[in-house]
Amino acid sequence: MPVEKQMYSAFRNLVLVVMRCLGNIVLEPPEDCCLVLPYSEGSDFKPVDSNESDKLDLVLVVGAWDSSVAGVAQPKYADTFAVVEVKRVEKVSFDGSSRAVRDGGAVLQKARQQVVRYNRQVYEHQHNRMFTCGLTVCGSLVRACLFGPDRILSSEDIDVAIPGCDRVLVRLLVNLCLCEESRRGYIPTIQQHEDAYGRYWTIRCNRISSSGEQEPEMATFYSRGPAMAADRNFGRHTRGFPAAERLEDIGSPTLFAKVAWHYVERGAAGEQRSELLHRDMSTSTILVVRSPLDGTVHGLLVDFDCAISVGVDRKARLERTGTLPFMSVLNPEANWLERTELDDWESFLYLVCWLETFGINKEDHISVRSRGKDLRGFRIYGWRHGLMSSIPEN
Repeated sequence: MPVEKQMYSAFRNLVLVVMRCLGNIVLEPPEDCCLVLPYSEGSDFKPVDSNESDKLDLVLVVGAWDSSVAGVAQPKYADTFAVVEVKRVEKVSFDGSSRAVRDGGAVLQKARQQVVRYNRQVYEHQHNRMFTCGLTVCGSLVRACLFGPDRILSSEDIDVAIPGCDRVLVRLLVNLCLCEESRRGYIPTIQQHEDAYGRYWTIRCNRISSSGEQEPEMATFYSRGPAMAADRNFGRHTRGFPAAERLEDIGSPTLFAKVAWHYVERGAAGEQRSELLHRDMSTSTILVVRSPLDGTVHGLLVDFDCAISVGVDRKARLERTGTLPFMSVLNPEANWLERTELDDWESFLYLVCWLETFGINKEDHISVRSRGKDLRGFRIYGWRHGLMSSIPEN
């Protein structure tokens, strides 16, 4: 019986041969067709986006029909179509002497348990899956599994060592390539994409009119990810996608500049039209919104909990309304001067200065610290640390 690493190579090569033959035979593929490709570089690996220590034996991913049939590098749970768990079954004795025998049923059960555990992370990273798939390879026995929201469906054992039975496995791989996208477990109206700023999702659905009725035409909405993910194996897999994303989640100064300019150009004008003073400008109250029409980026000012009407109760309060370090100087000074739109503009400029110094997202913050910068020497450091009364001096 071959060792498990030899079984990895044998299964991977079988899948690649089937994909090459399929590409040569099917000259006019269906619209939703694809190739099911294995990870190409080694085995027993940890996906780069995994938040656990588990290592996977093999994974299959969905590739475009014109993809290079050579396997896929850098596997991620976000790209995994099916997890493949490989186990060796020993049934050997020499010269009448006994040897520990691994029970095939127990090995198969353990393999299925591992696939179930890995499957949860597939759901966690893929927000457009209705169900997922997995394969167990125990000795010469192959079994396909389908993981739904309320049950696991399993095929009979496919013994590839029996002449002719390997055709069943080949037929399964071919059918997965030629079937509709929904039959592979994907929600067709939710698509994953990637741009210079990272992964994002497009959701096509009907708008709801102001009267509460569903409009007939489909619209496309953009999101970096759901506020509520389906990160479990069983239960109702409901996702809630936010229509916008936080400043901390974007990874580009250029993108922030677009959002900032949109606020300068439209946000202040909207504030004047609404006759409100926001009074709590911060990194969490300006969101990034992608247009459902063309994907262009805009800024959205939210969280008006501290807002007041223009001309009403515009004087300073003892609670110093706002978020450090973005308060206008009248607040830390506890100044009783009347508040105006200029205070919100001042807070916005402090926000720009803060992000220019410390970066936009967590990765920027880590980079600043890793370069050994001692920010305590910067006057901006005093915006958050030290006495409240010393902030206006900095």
